[in-house]
Amino acid sequence: MPPRDENKPEITVVVESRDTASKVIMLALVIVLSGVLVALLTTEAGEGILAKTGISSGNCGDGIDNDKGGQADEDDPDCYNNPEVWEGYDENRSEANRDNDPPSGAEGA
Repeated sequence: MPPRDENKPEITVVVESRDTASKVIMLALVIVLSGVLVALLTTEAGEGILAKTGISSGNCGDGIDNDKGGQADEDDPDCYNNPEVWEGYDENRSEANRDNDPPSGAEGA
């Protein structure tokens, strides 16, 4: 192994980006796009977009009266493919019509 030359100068190159404007623009863009995404996923407009893409946002299996019509899940006709005869319960459907919930739910049908 050759002897080490202690008299050699060491050169260090540091590259720094001083373009803070582009960083601020990128950060603002990420924040705005994140806000739009959250807004779409938490509104009725977002449910329409999800339905068009085939992604289900059903709420019939959560045990909550989501349409606030008086009945939840299996007692809400919105959760059935054929609500007139209470057939075809589907937990991926959405409770959307509060005006069609009967006072006694599926038991009184």
